[in-house]
Amino acid sequence: MTDTFLLGWEEWLALPELDLPAIKAKVDTGARTSSLHAFAIEPAGTPDRPRVRFSVHPVPGRDDVAVTCEADVIDRREIASSNGEREMRYVIRSNVSMGVRTWPIEITLANRESMAYRMLLGRQAILDDMFVDPAASFRQPKLSYRVYRGAAQPRETAEQRALAIWLLTSRPDNATSRRLVRAAERRGHAVTMIDRTRVSLYIDARDPGLFLDGRPLLKPDAVIVRAGRSLNAFSLAIVRQAQGMGAYAPNPADALAKAGEPLALRQTLAMAGVPVPDAAVSHADLLREKRSDSHVLADALGQLASGPLLRFAVIGGRALAVIERPSATALEDSPAWRRSEIDGEALTTARGLAERAARAVGLGLAAVDVAPTRAGPMVADITASMSLAEFERLTGAALIEAVIVRLEQETQARLRV
Repeated sequence: MTDTFLLGWEEWLALPELDLPAIKAKVDTGARTSSLHAFAIEPAGTPDRPRVRFSVHPVPGRDDVAVTCEADVIDRREIASSNGEREMRYVIRSNVSMGVRTWPIEITLANRESMAYRMLLGRQAILDDMFVDPAASFRQPKLSYRVYRGAAQPRETAEQRALAIWLLTSRPDNATSRRLVRAAERRGHAVTMIDRTRVSLYIDARDPGLFLDGRPLLKPDAVIVRAGRSLNAFSLAIVRQAQGMGAYAPNPADALAKAGEPLALRQTLAMAGVPVPDAAVSHADLLREKRSDSHVLADALGQLASGPLLRFAVIGGRALAVIERPSATALEDSPAWRRSEIDGEALTTARGLAERAARAVGLGLAAVDVAPTRAGPMVADITASMSLAEFERLTGAALIEAVIVRLEQETQARLRV
């Protein structure tokens, strides 16, 4: 028995790899896996190397003392809690130190806010040469919560927290897509390209999931859609799934659906009081010469137009840049875009109209076309997948950086709720 490592039913331990130098744990041989109290649990890393970020209140009753931790994810398991409820938990591996011993253990992350012990040491963590004395406490040296004085601030604030961003696009080499990835990575975020043809969904009320090439993806913080007019029902389902997993979408699925249907878009704007060209559209109009509803509506605009078409880049409800072209119609053969020279009251009015239109549809990232007409400025079109790279080339505005900053701001606001 001289070589036996003795444990009491409660012990002090340290998790040095998680920056937790003192934790009071309950030693529970009735539990298979060890568990650590954690809150604000968020995925991090990449699909190839999934990680999890979380915070810990190591001192019971002291919510002002918090430590932010990050670790590799080795598994996600359905665990039964003490009250019999089952939930999916992240599983990590970390070294535990107790007395003169240090050894690796598996730990599940769970909210133990109501528990007296911030950690539970399960029987998997108890090695063959260890013996638990259920009648004794602290058979190993005691530690102290004093180690957290002045040193328990999170390693990174919400503003600095790395985000897991999904970029839904079929054109990953597109200039805007490439610049979005570079801008996000410069600010410390991880971007996963999502091609809808490689995706499958798992629809479940308690634990929705999304799989890329058969591998589960961790919950994203945000999802950006770059699918243009080709956005189909399954792409919308992917966005809706990401939202159901808690992601922020500057362009939610319902708003994208409206923006992708010209008639629905025009009706939404008109019902919100946003000026649009009057148009009479019948089923026969759409069938005649197989013309699309967008062409029929463009004809209505062409009859009223009296000047160049203005296109505004609207990000987070603000029109941050504007370009123009001579033709006020939105058809394919129109002249190239150029930097707009319009200013003064006309620009202010058109900018306000573009911002109103984006809000009415529910788009936080959009290009809004505003046309001067004999009846005043009107919204001609909205696209949810604008060419940010072209806007930047023509205007010099740092729009792509603004998109990433907006994601950071919205995510930070959600963490405070």
